[in-house]
Amino acid sequence: MKRIFTHGLMALGVIVLLAQAGHAADPPKVLNVLAVKVKGGQEDAYLQKVKALNAIIARLQTGGTMRVWRATQAGDATGTLYVGIEYPSLESFAKGMTKTGADDEWRKLVREVDASGMRELLGNSLMVEVTP
Repeated sequence: MKRIFTHGLMALGVIVLLAQAGHAADPPKVLNVLAVKVKGGQEDAYLQKVKALNAIIARLQTGGTMRVWRATQAGDATGTLYVGIEYPSLESFAKGMTKTGADDEWRKLVREVDASGMRELLGNSLMVEVTP
């Protein structure tokens, strides 16, 4: 019985090591998050701009996936929108940023949003996944 338990533990250890090795070979995912406070009831208009930016991401095939969340139970941050673009790796993020930065339509739309005054950018974070 003791031998079966020992072999079982050894097998479990090998499985864990293989899983870790397989995970280590995969680059960590990256999430670029913008925290935005939309001003004066302009949320629908802002979300339409975000939708247009997302269409550009798709057209450019940046590798990024955009989603938007609204904080609902977040104290002073309630109502804040979080625009997240997830990339499969840091390399993919860099390539995606290069593509969008070189695109005239992207740059024009971002300038329009910035000039409109419809939002206040509260933060811009780059997060790297560390899920065990």
